[in-house]
Parts: sequence; structure tokens; C-alpha cells
Amino acid sequence: MDDITTTERIAGWRLDRRAALRGGTLALGGLAAAALIGCGGSDDNKDSGSGGATATGTSAASNVDKGDAQRGLFVKDDALPYPYNYPEPKKDPKPGGTLRVAATWDVGPMDPTVSAAGGTVTVPNMVYNRLIGVKRGPTADPFKMELQPELAQSWERTPDGLTYTFKIRNDIKWQNIAPLNGRQFVAADAAFALNRYMTEGVHKAYYVNVDSIEAVDASTLKIKMKRAVADFLNPIASDKQTIFPKELVDNGEIGKKVIGTGPMILQEATAGQRVTFTKNPDYFARKVLLDGFEFKIMPDLAARVAAFRTGQVEYAYSPISTPSELDNLKKSNPDIQINMVPLTYMTFTLAMNLTDPKYQDERVRRALSMAINRQQLVQFLGEGLGKALNIIPWTYVLDKEPTIESGALGKWMKYAPDESKALLAAAGADKLQMKQIYYAYSAANDKTVEVAVPMLQAVGVSISGGKVDYNEFNSQWVGAKLPDATMSGWGTAGFDADNWFYAQVQSKSPGNRWRINDPQIDAWADQQQTTLDPAARREIQKKIWDRDLDMMYRPSFPAGFGYEVLAASLRGVRWGQGSPNSNSSYYNWGSQVENAWLDK
Repeated sequence: MDDITTTERIAGWRLDRRAALRGGTLALGGLAAAALIGCGGSDDNKDSGSGGATATGTSAASNVDKGDAQRGLFVKDDALPYPYNYPEPKKDPKPGGTLRVAATWDVGPMDPTVSAAGGTVTVPNMVYNRLIGVKRGPTADPFKMELQPELAQSWERTPDGLTYTFKIRNDIKWQNIAPLNGRQFVAADAAFALNRYMTEGVHKAYYVNVDSIEAVDASTLKIKMKRAVADFLNPIASDKQTIFPKELVDNGEIGKKVIGTGPMILQEATAGQRVTFTKNPDYFARKVLLDGFEFKIMPDLAARVAAFRTGQVEYAYSPISTPSELDNLKKSNPDIQINMVPLTYMTFTLAMNLTDPKYQDERVRRALSMAINRQQLVQFLGEGLGKALNIIPWTYVLDKEPTIESGALGKWMKYAPDESKALLAAAGADKLQMKQIYYAYSAANDKTVEVAVPMLQAVGVSISGGKVDYNEFNSQWVGAKLPDATMSGWGTAGFDADNWFYAQVQSKSPGNRWRINDPQIDAWADQQQTTLDPAARREIQKKIWDRDLDMMYRPSFPAGFGYEVLAASLRGVRWGQGSPNSNSSYYNWGSQVENAWLDK
């Protein structure tokens, strides 16, 4: 198998739109614009997805071991010590065994409409399916997301984008547990669940553009839109929109029971201790290899690391965060499997109250950005392994990873303290005073503040304020009520491009916590929402990217790499895709557990 760099993979995946859509998957997020449908190509009368086939052309399949197309790809940046993805060994999967995972969430209400928290989302995802899903696991590309069939074996969208039609598989049964008792799954089941998401609970925003959801017959579901939006399917495929049964809603047990169509059957859910499952012998998609699965609730990091070291679990949430911690873990567990998590965007920014007159001159914002030595921060945060990128994922708008040196991140992310001082003086802000509050969401975030404050002070900025508690900070930040400034101004992850090109930047959006108010960005944000042609949409999004970086509304802080560590025996599972919110071990076990097995 050839070793290929990140840049080579990205440059190689350029299919025309017709070939990609007919090939069986619909790309979204990540390289949706840059790869599968970046060239534009000719347009079909309808967009469709169907199971089984792989997109042809210069695609991922050309780099898969021809003897076993399920082994996955070896994807590595030559400058980094570990790959983003590694192939599975040439072994036949073994049935049997119980996979154990040390988790940090606790058991919550199991009604998936009431919360997006891990304690609510994770358990239903093990038991329920989605109408359509996201490709994950060893053969999924770490730099993009692809939609794939699940309960629906195919789907199509009309040319005007106003009607989606899903064809439901006819071989699906609910788990053989009362009150479902193994009855057949039909389109009306999907319609019931999606209508409830649309009218109740915390996920209603995903359906604001939907007019109606109805089952035409037992195998056909139709969704009609009020207006066409490019990203409608993305949340439908996410871990937040699992399909639950009407019976549990009717009898009032939806919050404490899960009986689904999925690969696992819930056995026990004990708060603060464990959640256990056994395999579903009647699972429609394939024969489940594992006999069982257990989440061990272990909020203490040291306890999780100890459990992983001693083989009590095959996977632990966030056991390490730096290369030195990883080296230490390898001393006791030399055979562990390791992959790095691609960095395609940054989470934390220097956030300013942009309604305050002292921050409305772009020269001030540009100067503050140039006062930040991002290379020094990478050394400090990631022990030299990290990235300095924009808050918007570059994979939406560029074919090649941008760097500060190349100029692809604009003029103002370079470290230039003398230029910073000159710009502040030119703007009459050479005695700028900032009252900076922050909450340390992580040790890295805390370190960022520790290092960045002296950098800004060095160009003459006077900084007061400090750390506040979680509730105080979030009430201000999430409520878009930041008094002055923060170095913990985090951007949300999302299912789709709209999160970055509308929700975070449009002046009327509640997710615009920086309070950006730019008429040009507003117009482009609205336009890209309803532009169905991927190439044309990408051009609009590039304008937002460029404008945001030039105006420096949100100077980003760099980040160190994350590392995924799996026991030597754990097969069929892979975490850490770089596409936003696409593949998280905190939520998405349900989409990979059917292919997991233990090599013991």
C-alpha cells in the first residue's frame, strides 16, 4: 500500500458531480467542496444516493489494498510522527467478546429529543439507527464526510431542492422486545420520529425549512421543504437524529428505555457506574461480531488511564493530550494503535465585543492578531506538534492546507510586533485597555491565556481581568453578551458548512457570539445557504473566508494535535476524522459498533 500525504490525497480527489452522486455517497463538510464535487461538472436532474457502489475516478479506492477493500487507508503527513489513519491487519474478523470503553458522561434521559449531551445521545445511538448515516471507521477518509444508506436504502432530491424522497429497506425489524416484539420497520416509523424532532425538543432548528414529513406508503418517505437549503440532509444523518419507536412515546417510556432497530440491545444503565449491551441477533445490516459492549462511567482521568494501561478497557476517553504523555503510555503498552486527529480549523479565538467602538476599527483587530506569536504557542501547547489555522475549516474552500507563510491565511496572522504597534498607533489605540475574562475549558486553553497575555502586553495593550467560573462565562459568551474581550471565545462545531458560513457570522444569527455585523458577510451567508450547486456555493464561502480573515473579526489561537489511542486488540473502529463533528468517540460508537471486533 502506498503512503500518501494529506496534500496529495486532497489534490487527487476531484470527481465531477454526476459521478460522485451516482457512486453511492454524497459528500458533505470536510472536502465536500474541495474534493468530490469541487470541479462543478455537469448537473443531473436530481441528486441521489444509493448503497453499495464506490465513486469512480481518482478516488480513495485506488489506494486500498486490492486484496481487502475493508482494510482502510494509510494517510500520513510526512512531517508528523503518526498517521491520520492506518489500515486494518490482514486478518479475518473474529466473533465474540465484550468491548469495554471508559467514558466520562453519565446516564441521562434517553429521549433523544430532549438533549444533545453525551449521556443522552450515546446510548440511543447504540440501539437506534438513523434514516441515513455518515461513513465512519477504517475505510472512511479522515478529511471528509460522506452520507450513506442506513434505514433508507436510497434517496433523491428534486432539481428545485424542495422535495426529498427516501426508499426504506423492507428487511428491517424492531428488536424483539415488548412492546415492539420484532415488528417490521416501515416509513411511518421514520415519519413519526422526524415529525417529533420537528415539533418538540431541542433539535427543532434543524427543521425550520421543512414544510411536511409524511409516509407515502410502507417503503416511501417524503419530505417537502418550505425553501431549498444546501445542507438539509446533514443533521438528519447525525447522531442527534436517531429513529425511535412510537410505542415508547405513547406509553411514556421514551426517556428511560431504548428499543430500536440497531446493532445493540440495552441491558443495564446504572448512573455513575455502567451501561451494558448485548448484540442484536436480528440486526438487518450485518451479523454483529461482538457479543456485548460496556461503557464504564469513569469521569476521573487517572482512573481511565489506569484502566487502559491494565487492559480493563480497550478504549478510554482522552487518556493523553501531548506527545510526552503518549510516549509515557507506550512504555507500559508498546503495542497500542495510534492515529493523530487532523486539524482543519481552530476552536478558540481572541474574541472582542465588536459592538464596542474601541474594536470597530479593523486596524486594532489586525494589530492584536499580529501581536500573537502562534509558532511559539504551537511549541508550548503541542510540544511542537500543532497547527495555526483559521476558525473556519479550510477544507470547505481550499484544495491545499493553508499556512501563515504561504499567505493563504491572509496578511494578519503573521507574528509582527513592530507592525502591530504601528497599526495600534495609527488607529489611536496605542494605549488600548482590555478587560479580558476567560474560562479554562482545558489545560491547553489555560496555557494559551498564560502565554498570549504577555504577547499583547508587549505591544502596549493594558490587560486586566482573569478567570471566571463556568456558568458566569457561558452565560455571557453563549448569550452573545461578552462585556469586553476573552481568550476563550470558542466556535461551535457543526454538521455542515452552514455552521461556519451562516450561524457564526450572520448578524442576526444567535450563534454569532462575536457580534459580527458586516453587510457583505450577511449577504453572502444568506446566499450560500440556498445555493445548491456545490462549486458556486464554494465560491461564495471563499468570499466569507477571505473577508473574515481580512477584517480579523476573530483572531484564532493555534492548537496542538489530538491523539487517538486504541488497544492492540480493537479492530474495525477508527476515530478522529478532521471533518467537523464527523467522528467523535464521545458520541458515535453506535455507528461503528456493528463492525467492531476483538482480536484476542
